[in-house]
Amino acid sequence: MSGSSGIGGGGGGFEPPSGDCAALAFDTQLSSPKAAVVGTLKLNDVLDVTTQNMGGATVVVALHRGQVAGGLASPLVQRLRECIERGTVFTARVLSITSGQVRVHVEAAK
Repeated sequence: MSGSSGIGGGGGGFEPPSGDCAALAFDTQLSSPKAAVVGTLKLNDVLDVTTQNMGGATVVVALHRGQVAGGLASPLVQRLRECIERGTVFTARVLSITSGQVRVHVEAAK
């Protein structure tokens, strides 16, 4: 499948060679942030990045203490999903929180 989901965001990252999931890193915003979870976030909190099945589609989400903080909105999400499915573990570090909008840095877990 190619193309874009139409979700905005992204930038600040690069796409590594196709086999190098460990080098995939980018900044993006959480899409559909969950207010109850976002209200508990602090700068530099590290969120777990995982996939979930929602309505028949596999989406990539960020979790804080096991609760969905929001989805990840980036042109690189399809590549991220493929890397997660291949076993690479990713985290998202909170860069900023402004009026309920959360910007994160996604990278392979160290």
